[in-house]
Amino acid sequence: MSKKFSLEDIENDATIKRFLIIKTGLRPRTQESYIYEILHFCNYTNKSPTEIFEIHRTDLRERKAEFDQWLNDAFDNFVAHLIDSGYAYDSITLKISRVKGFLHAFKLKPTPVPTISKRRVLEDSKYALTVEDIRWAIKNVPLTYQTLFITQAQTGLSVSDALLLDVEDFIDAVSKRKENLTLEQALERVETSKGLIGCFDLRRKKTSVEFYTFAGPEVLKHMALLLRSRDAQYLKLDIPIFLKASFKTQNEWEDLRLTAAAVITFVTKLHNPKGKNVFPKIMVDGKKRNHFRTHKLRKWYSNRVHHDAGLSLEDTKYLMGQKTGDVVEYYINPNNYLSLLKKYKKALPFLSINEEIVIEENKELIEELKKENKMLKEQYEKDSRAKDEEIKNLKAKMNAEMEILKEENRLTRELVTELSKIAKKNR
Repeated sequence: MSKKFSLEDIENDATIKRFLIIKTGLRPRTQESYIYEILHFCNYTNKSPTEIFEIHRTDLRERKAEFDQWLNDAFDNFVAHLIDSGYAYDSITLKISRVKGFLHAFKLKPTPVPTISKRRVLEDSKYALTVEDIRWAIKNVPLTYQTLFITQAQTGLSVSDALLLDVEDFIDAVSKRKENLTLEQALERVETSKGLIGCFDLRRKKTSVEFYTFAGPEVLKHMALLLRSRDAQYLKLDIPIFLKASFKTQNEWEDLRLTAAAVITFVTKLHNPKGKNVFPKIMVDGKKRNHFRTHKLRKWYSNRVHHDAGLSLEDTKYLMGQKTGDVVEYYINPNNYLSLLKKYKKALPFLSINEEIVIEENKELIEELKKENKMLKEQYEKDSRAKDEEIKNLKAKMNAEMEILKEENRLTRELVTELSKIAKKNR
Protein backbone atom coordinates (compact mmCIF):
# COMPACT_ATOMS: atom_id res chain seq x y z
CA MET A 1 0.00 0.00 0.00
CA SER A 2 1.33 3.43 -0.94
CA LYS A 3 2.35 5.78 1.82
CA LYS A 4 0.68 9.16 2.08
CA PHE A 5 2.83 11.65 3.94
CA SER A 6 1.27 14.70 5.49
CA LEU A 7 2.88 18.11 5.84
CA GLU A 8 3.29 17.39 9.54
CA ASP A 9 5.09 14.12 8.77
CA ILE A 10 7.67 15.95 6.68
CA GLU A 11 8.16 18.75 9.22
CA ASN A 12 8.71 16.18 11.99
CA ASP A 13 11.16 14.08 9.98
CA ALA A 14 14.51 14.02 11.80
CA THR A 15 16.56 14.67 8.66
CA ILE A 16 14.36 17.60 7.65
CA LYS A 17 14.86 19.10 11.10
CA ARG A 18 18.63 18.79 10.64
CA PHE A 19 18.30 20.34 7.17
CA LEU A 20 16.45 23.40 8.53
CA ILE A 21 19.13 23.86 11.19
CA ILE A 22 21.83 23.78 8.50
CA LYS A 23 19.80 26.26 6.44
CA THR A 24 19.16 28.67 9.31
CA GLY A 25 18.53 32.10 7.79
CA LEU A 26 16.26 31.00 4.96
CA ARG A 27 13.19 33.16 4.54
CA PRO A 28 10.02 31.52 5.87
CA ARG A 29 8.59 31.40 2.36
CA THR A 30 11.68 29.61 1.06
CA GLN A 31 11.50 27.10 3.92
CA GLU A 32 7.87 26.42 3.05
CA SER A 33 8.84 25.91 -0.59
CA TYR A 34 11.41 23.27 0.38
CA ILE A 35 8.93 21.45 2.64
CA TYR A 36 6.12 21.39 0.06
CA GLU A 37 8.31 20.28 -2.85
CA ILE A 38 10.00 17.56 -0.78
CA LEU A 39 6.54 16.45 0.38
CA HIS A 40 5.46 16.08 -3.26
CA PHE A 41 8.55 14.01 -4.12
CA CYS A 42 8.16 11.84 -1.01
CA ASN A 43 4.53 11.06 -1.79
CA TYR A 44 5.44 10.14 -5.36
CA THR A 45 8.32 7.84 -4.38
CA ASN A 46 6.73 6.50 -1.15
CA LYS A 47 9.96 7.37 0.65
CA SER A 48 10.44 9.68 3.64
CA PRO A 49 13.13 12.41 3.56
CA THR A 50 15.30 10.27 5.84
CA GLU A 51 14.89 7.23 3.57
CA ILE A 52 15.83 9.31 0.49
CA PHE A 53 18.84 10.65 2.39
CA GLU A 54 20.00 7.15 3.40
CA ILE A 55 19.49 5.64 -0.08
CA HIS A 56 21.50 8.32 -1.86
CA ARG A 57 24.24 8.31 0.80
CA THR A 58 24.58 4.54 0.37
CA ASP A 59 24.73 4.85 -3.44
CA LEU A 60 27.50 7.44 -3.15
CA ARG A 61 29.46 5.34 -0.64
CA GLU A 62 29.26 2.35 -2.96
CA ARG A 63 30.42 4.60 -5.82
CA LYS A 64 27.53 3.64 -8.05
CA ALA A 65 27.47 5.20 -11.49
CA GLU A 66 24.80 7.86 -11.94
CA PHE A 67 22.65 5.66 -14.20
CA ASP A 68 22.62 2.95 -11.49
CA GLN A 69 21.57 5.25 -8.66
CA TRP A 70 18.07 5.02 -7.21
CA LEU A 71 17.72 8.79 -7.36
CA ASN A 72 18.39 8.81 -11.12
CA ASP A 73 15.38 6.58 -11.86
CA ALA A 74 13.28 8.37 -9.24
CA PHE A 75 13.99 11.77 -10.83
CA ASP A 76 13.28 10.52 -14.37
CA ASN A 77 9.97 8.95 -13.36
CA PHE A 78 9.00 11.97 -11.25
CA VAL A 79 9.70 14.37 -14.15
CA ALA A 80 7.64 12.22 -16.54
CA HIS A 81 4.79 12.22 -14.01
CA LEU A 82 4.94 16.01 -13.65
CA ILE A 83 4.93 16.56 -17.41
CA ASP A 84 1.92 14.27 -17.80
CA SER A 85 0.24 16.22 -14.99
CA GLY A 86 0.62 19.46 -16.94
CA TYR A 87 3.39 21.11 -14.89
CA ALA A 88 5.42 23.77 -16.69
CA TYR A 89 9.19 23.56 -17.20
CA ASP A 90 9.97 26.16 -14.51
CA SER A 91 7.76 24.41 -11.94
CA ILE A 92 9.41 21.05 -12.61
CA THR A 93 12.87 22.61 -12.39
CA LEU A 94 11.99 24.17 -9.03
CA LYS A 95 10.72 20.87 -7.60
CA ILE A 96 13.86 18.99 -8.65
CA SER A 97 16.13 21.78 -7.38
CA ARG A 98 14.50 21.66 -3.93
CA VAL A 99 15.14 17.92 -3.59
CA LYS A 100 18.72 18.33 -4.83
CA GLY A 101 19.22 21.29 -2.47
CA PHE A 102 18.02 19.17 0.45
CA LEU A 103 20.64 16.49 -0.31
CA HIS A 104 23.39 18.97 -1.15
CA ALA A 105 22.96 20.57 2.29
CA PHE A 106 24.43 17.33 3.68
CA LYS A 107 27.18 17.33 1.02
CA LEU A 108 25.62 14.32 -0.70
CA LYS A 109 26.99 15.24 -4.11
CA PRO A 110 26.75 14.71 -6.97
CA THR A 111 23.07 14.18 -7.60
CA PRO A 112 21.70 12.98 -10.97
CA VAL A 113 20.61 15.61 -13.47
CA PRO A 114 17.28 14.61 -15.02
CA THR A 115 16.32 15.60 -18.53
CA ILE A 116 13.39 18.01 -18.49
CA SER A 117 11.58 18.89 -21.68
CA LYS A 118 12.37 22.49 -22.54
CA ARG A 119 9.36 23.03 -24.74
CA ARG A 120 8.29 26.39 -23.46
CA VAL A 121 5.90 28.75 -25.17
CA LEU A 122 7.73 32.04 -25.01
CA GLU A 123 5.99 35.36 -25.09
CA ASP A 124 6.29 37.11 -28.45
CA SER A 125 9.09 39.71 -28.36
CA LYS A 126 6.64 42.32 -29.64
CA TYR A 127 5.12 42.26 -26.15
CA ALA A 128 8.41 43.17 -24.44
CA LEU A 129 8.12 46.23 -22.21
CA THR A 130 9.19 49.57 -23.61
CA VAL A 131 10.12 52.68 -21.69
CA GLU A 132 6.79 54.13 -22.86
CA ASP A 133 4.98 51.24 -21.14
CA ILE A 134 6.79 51.99 -17.89
CA ARG A 135 6.03 55.71 -18.14
CA TRP A 136 2.37 54.94 -18.85
CA ALA A 137 2.19 52.62 -15.83
CA ILE A 138 3.79 55.22 -13.58
CA LYS A 139 1.35 57.86 -14.77
CA ASN A 140 -1.62 55.71 -13.76
CA VAL A 141 -0.60 54.35 -10.35
CA PRO A 142 -0.18 55.76 -6.80
CA LEU A 143 3.20 56.99 -5.54
CA THR A 144 4.01 53.69 -3.80
CA TYR A 145 3.72 51.76 -7.06
CA GLN A 146 5.43 54.51 -9.05
CA THR A 147 8.43 54.14 -6.76
CA LEU A 148 8.32 50.34 -6.85
CA PHE A 149 8.22 50.17 -10.66
CA ILE A 150 11.04 52.70 -11.05
CA THR A 151 13.09 50.86 -8.43
CA GLN A 152 12.73 47.57 -10.30
CA ALA A 153 13.46 49.20 -13.64
CA GLN A 154 16.69 50.86 -12.47
CA THR A 155 18.00 48.22 -10.04
CA GLY A 156 16.89 44.94 -11.59
CA LEU A 157 15.54 43.79 -8.22
CA SER A 158 12.77 41.23 -8.15
CA VAL A 159 9.54 42.46 -6.63
CA SER A 160 10.18 40.30 -3.54
CA ASP A 161 13.66 41.75 -3.01
CA ALA A 162 12.48 45.32 -3.59
CA LEU A 163 9.72 44.89 -1.01
CA LEU A 164 12.35 43.86 1.58
CA LEU A 165 13.88 47.34 1.57
CA ASP A 166 13.45 49.32 4.80
CA VAL A 167 13.99 52.97 5.71
CA GLU A 168 17.44 52.07 7.05
CA ASP A 169 18.38 50.65 3.62
CA PHE A 170 17.53 53.99 2.03
CA ILE A 171 19.78 55.84 4.51
CA ASP A 172 22.65 53.36 4.02
CA ALA A 173 22.29 53.56 0.24
CA VAL A 174 23.11 57.29 0.16
CA SER A 175 25.61 57.35 3.04
CA LYS A 176 29.34 57.52 2.53
CA ARG A 177 31.66 55.05 4.20
CA LYS A 178 31.66 55.29 8.03
CA GLU A 179 29.01 58.01 7.81
CA ASN A 180 26.11 57.97 10.26
CA LEU A 181 23.33 59.99 8.62
CA THR A 182 19.89 60.63 10.04
CA LEU A 183 16.89 60.08 7.77
CA GLU A 184 16.46 63.85 7.41
CA GLN A 185 20.09 64.23 6.32
CA ALA A 186 19.72 61.37 3.85
CA LEU A 187 16.55 62.92 2.39
CA GLU A 188 18.24 66.32 2.06
CA ARG A 189 21.22 64.76 0.31
CA VAL A 190 18.97 63.11 -2.25
CA GLU A 191 16.90 66.27 -2.77
CA THR A 192 19.89 68.58 -3.20
CA SER A 193 22.36 66.32 -5.02
CA LYS A 194 22.61 66.00 -8.76
CA GLY A 195 23.56 62.62 -10.09
CA LEU A 196 23.59 60.77 -6.78
CA ILE A 197 23.83 56.99 -7.10
CA GLY A 198 22.90 54.80 -4.14
CA CYS A 199 23.96 51.27 -3.32
CA PHE A 200 21.55 48.78 -1.74
CA ASP A 201 23.58 46.20 0.14
CA LEU A 202 21.37 43.15 0.47
CA ARG A 203 24.03 40.82 1.84
CA ARG A 204 22.81 41.31 5.40
CA LYS A 205 19.21 40.35 4.63
CA LYS A 206 17.95 36.97 5.83
CA THR A 207 18.04 35.33 2.42
CA SER A 208 20.17 32.74 0.72
CA VAL A 209 21.36 35.41 -1.73
CA GLU A 210 24.18 37.85 -1.10
CA PHE A 211 24.56 40.80 -3.42
CA TYR A 212 24.42 44.55 -3.79
CA THR A 213 22.99 46.67 -6.56
CA PHE A 214 22.99 50.34 -7.51
CA ALA A 215 20.07 52.76 -7.64
CA GLY A 216 19.96 55.75 -9.98
CA PRO A 217 18.79 59.24 -8.99
CA GLU A 218 15.23 58.61 -10.18
CA VAL A 219 14.89 55.74 -7.72
CA LEU A 220 16.29 57.76 -4.82
CA LYS A 221 14.19 60.84 -5.56
CA HIS A 222 10.97 58.82 -5.75
CA MET A 223 11.84 57.06 -2.50
CA ALA A 224 12.45 60.45 -0.90
CA LEU A 225 9.06 61.67 -2.13
CA LEU A 226 7.40 58.55 -0.77
CA LEU A 227 9.03 58.89 2.66
CA ARG A 228 8.26 62.62 2.80
CA SER A 229 4.58 61.80 2.36
CA ARG A 230 4.44 59.87 5.66
CA ASP A 231 3.96 60.75 9.30
CA ALA A 232 6.99 60.42 11.58
CA GLN A 233 5.73 57.18 13.17
CA TYR A 234 6.12 55.45 9.80
CA LEU A 235 9.72 56.58 9.31
CA LYS A 236 11.48 54.37 11.84
CA LEU A 237 14.56 52.53 10.60
CA ASP A 238 12.89 49.11 10.46
CA ILE A 239 9.72 50.34 8.71
CA PRO A 240 9.39 49.07 5.11
CA ILE A 241 9.79 51.56 2.29
CA PHE A 242 6.85 49.96 0.52
CA LEU A 243 3.77 49.83 2.75
CA LYS A 244 0.32 48.40 2.23
CA ALA A 245 -2.33 50.86 1.10
CA SER A 246 -4.09 50.25 4.43
CA PHE A 247 -0.97 50.75 6.57
CA LYS A 248 -2.51 53.59 8.59
CA THR A 249 -5.21 51.26 9.90
CA GLN A 250 -2.81 48.43 10.78
CA ASN A 251 -1.99 47.76 14.43
CA GLU A 252 0.92 45.36 14.07
CA TRP A 253 4.17 46.66 12.56
CA GLU A 254 4.98 43.34 10.90
CA ASP A 255 1.76 43.57 8.88
CA LEU A 256 2.70 46.88 7.28
CA ARG A 257 4.92 45.56 4.49
CA LEU A 258 3.44 45.41 1.00
CA THR A 259 3.42 41.79 -0.22
CA ALA A 260 4.30 40.35 -3.62
CA ALA A 261 0.82 38.83 -3.83
CA ALA A 262 -0.76 42.27 -3.30
CA VAL A 263 1.45 43.72 -6.05
CA ILE A 264 0.37 40.98 -8.48
CA THR A 265 -3.29 41.66 -7.65
CA PHE A 266 -2.79 45.38 -8.19
CA VAL A 267 -1.02 44.85 -11.53
CA THR A 268 -3.80 42.52 -12.67
CA LYS A 269 -6.33 45.26 -11.97
CA LEU A 270 -4.46 47.50 -14.40
CA HIS A 271 -5.67 45.10 -17.11
CA ASN A 272 -9.29 45.01 -15.95
CA PRO A 273 -11.67 46.32 -18.66
CA LYS A 274 -14.14 47.29 -15.93
CA GLY A 275 -11.50 49.36 -14.15
CA LYS A 276 -8.94 51.80 -15.53
CA ASN A 277 -7.90 49.27 -18.19
CA VAL A 278 -4.43 50.84 -18.35
CA PHE A 279 -3.02 47.91 -20.32
CA PRO A 280 -4.63 45.34 -22.63
CA LYS A 281 -4.40 41.60 -22.12
CA ILE A 282 -2.13 39.71 -24.51
CA MET A 283 -2.47 36.20 -25.97
CA VAL A 284 0.27 33.67 -25.16
CA ASP A 285 -0.25 30.07 -26.27
CA GLY A 286 -3.97 30.69 -26.62
CA LYS A 287 -4.29 32.11 -23.10
CA LYS A 288 -4.79 35.67 -21.95
CA ARG A 289 -1.98 37.14 -19.87
CA ASN A 290 -1.20 40.53 -18.37
CA HIS A 291 0.97 42.63 -20.66
CA PHE A 292 2.55 44.63 -17.82
CA ARG A 293 4.12 42.36 -15.18
CA THR A 294 6.73 43.17 -12.56
CA HIS A 295 9.01 40.37 -13.77
CA LYS A 296 9.14 42.02 -17.19
CA LEU A 297 10.68 45.07 -15.51
CA ARG A 298 13.64 42.83 -14.63
CA LYS A 299 13.86 41.65 -18.23
CA TRP A 300 13.76 45.26 -19.37
CA TYR A 301 16.62 46.10 -16.98
CA SER A 302 18.65 43.08 -18.11
CA ASN A 303 18.25 43.93 -21.80
CA ARG A 304 19.21 47.59 -21.28
CA VAL A 305 22.24 46.84 -19.11
CA HIS A 306 23.62 43.83 -20.97
CA HIS A 307 22.67 44.34 -24.61
CA ASP A 308 22.51 48.15 -24.86
CA ALA A 309 25.08 49.33 -22.30
CA GLY A 310 27.41 46.39 -22.91
CA LEU A 311 27.91 45.13 -19.34
CA SER A 312 29.05 41.54 -19.19
CA LEU A 313 26.48 38.86 -18.48
CA GLU A 314 28.24 38.10 -15.19
CA ASP A 315 28.07 41.74 -14.03
CA THR A 316 24.41 41.97 -15.06
CA LYS A 317 23.44 38.79 -13.24
CA TYR A 318 25.28 39.87 -10.11
CA LEU A 319 23.47 43.23 -9.97
CA MET A 320 20.17 41.36 -10.31
CA GLY A 321 21.03 38.91 -7.54
CA GLN A 322 21.27 35.98 -9.96
CA LYS A 323 25.06 35.49 -9.94
CA THR A 324 26.29 34.96 -6.41
CA GLY A 325 28.06 32.35 -4.31
CA ASP A 326 31.74 32.09 -5.23
CA VAL A 327 31.74 35.41 -7.10
CA VAL A 328 30.75 37.43 -4.02
CA GLU A 329 34.38 37.74 -2.91
CA TYR A 330 35.26 39.15 -6.33
CA TYR A 331 32.59 41.84 -6.32
CA ILE A 332 33.08 43.01 -2.73
CA ASN A 333 36.70 43.81 -3.51
CA PRO A 334 36.86 47.66 -3.39
CA ASN A 335 38.50 47.95 -6.81
CA ASN A 336 35.90 45.72 -8.45
CA TYR A 337 33.11 47.55 -6.64
CA LEU A 338 34.27 50.89 -8.08
CA SER A 339 34.65 49.33 -11.51
CA LEU A 340 31.10 48.00 -11.37
CA LEU A 341 29.82 51.40 -10.20
CA LYS A 342 31.48 53.06 -13.19
CA LYS A 343 29.84 50.52 -15.51
CA TYR A 344 26.46 51.21 -13.92
CA LYS A 345 26.95 54.95 -14.56
CA LYS A 346 27.62 54.10 -18.17
CA ALA A 347 24.35 52.10 -18.28
CA LEU A 348 22.15 54.82 -16.75
CA PRO A 349 21.22 56.55 -20.03
CA PHE A 350 19.78 53.23 -21.22
CA LEU A 351 17.78 52.87 -17.99
CA SER A 352 16.37 56.37 -18.10
CA ILE A 353 12.70 56.89 -17.55
CA ASN A 354 12.98 60.59 -16.81
CA GLU A 355 15.87 61.40 -19.12
CA GLU A 356 16.71 64.79 -17.62
CA ILE A 357 17.78 63.32 -14.30
CA VAL A 358 19.81 60.55 -15.87
CA ILE A 359 21.59 62.93 -18.24
CA GLU A 360 22.47 65.05 -15.21
CA GLU A 361 23.75 61.94 -13.49
CA ASN A 362 26.21 61.28 -16.29
CA LYS A 363 27.76 64.73 -16.37
CA GLU A 364 30.48 63.44 -14.07
CA LEU A 365 31.22 60.59 -16.48
CA ILE A 366 31.14 62.94 -19.49
CA GLU A 367 33.50 65.38 -17.75
CA GLU A 368 35.79 62.51 -16.89
CA LEU A 369 35.85 61.40 -20.52
CA LYS A 370 36.50 64.99 -21.67
CA LYS A 371 39.33 65.29 -19.17
CA GLU A 372 40.80 62.00 -20.32
CA ASN A 373 40.47 63.08 -23.95
CA LYS A 374 42.21 66.38 -23.18
CA MET A 375 45.04 64.57 -21.43
CA LEU A 376 45.45 62.20 -24.38
CA LYS A 377 45.45 65.13 -26.79
CA GLU A 378 48.06 67.00 -24.71
CA GLN A 379 50.16 63.88 -24.46
CA TYR A 380 49.92 63.37 -28.22
CA GLU A 381 50.95 66.96 -28.88
CA LYS A 382 53.79 66.64 -26.38
CA ASP A 383 54.95 63.41 -27.98
CA SER A 384 54.57 64.98 -31.42
CA ARG A 385 56.69 67.99 -30.43
CA ALA A 386 59.30 65.71 -28.92
CA LYS A 387 59.32 63.66 -32.12
CA ASP A 388 59.70 66.77 -34.26
CA GLU A 389 62.57 67.96 -32.06
CA GLU A 390 64.19 64.55 -32.29
CA ILE A 391 63.91 64.57 -36.08
CA LYS A 392 65.28 68.13 -36.22
CA ASN A 393 68.26 67.20 -34.07
CA LEU A 394 68.84 64.08 -36.14
CA LYS A 395 68.81 66.12 -39.35
CA ALA A 396 71.26 68.64 -37.86
CA LYS A 397 73.54 65.83 -36.78
CA MET A 398 73.38 64.26 -40.24
CA ASN A 399 74.12 67.64 -41.89
CA ALA A 400 77.10 68.17 -39.60
CA GLU A 401 78.40 64.71 -40.39
CA MET A 402 77.93 65.40 -44.12
CA GLU A 403 79.98 68.60 -43.83
CA ILE A 404 82.74 66.71 -42.05
CA LEU A 405 82.70 64.05 -44.77
CA LYS A 406 82.82 66.72 -47.48
CA GLU A 407 85.78 68.37 -45.77
CA GLU A 408 87.58 65.06 -45.38
CA ASN A 409 86.88 64.29 -49.03
CA ARG A 410 88.32 67.68 -50.10
CA LEU A 411 91.46 67.18 -48.05
CA THR A 412 91.88 63.69 -49.46
CA ARG A 413 91.63 64.99 -53.04
CA GLU A 414 94.19 67.69 -52.28
CA LEU A 415 96.53 65.14 -50.77
CA VAL A 416 96.21 62.87 -53.81
CA THR A 417 96.96 65.82 -56.12
CA GLU A 418 100.02 66.79 -54.08
CA LEU A 419 101.29 63.21 -54.07
CA SER A 420 100.87 63.02 -57.85
CA LYS A 421 103.00 66.18 -58.34
CA ILE A 422 105.76 64.77 -56.12
CA ALA A 423 105.76 61.50 -58.03
CA LYS A 424 106.18 63.34 -61.39
CA LYS A 425 109.18 65.34 -60.12
CA ASN A 426 110.92 62.16 -58.90
CA ARG A 427 110.75 60.67 -62.38
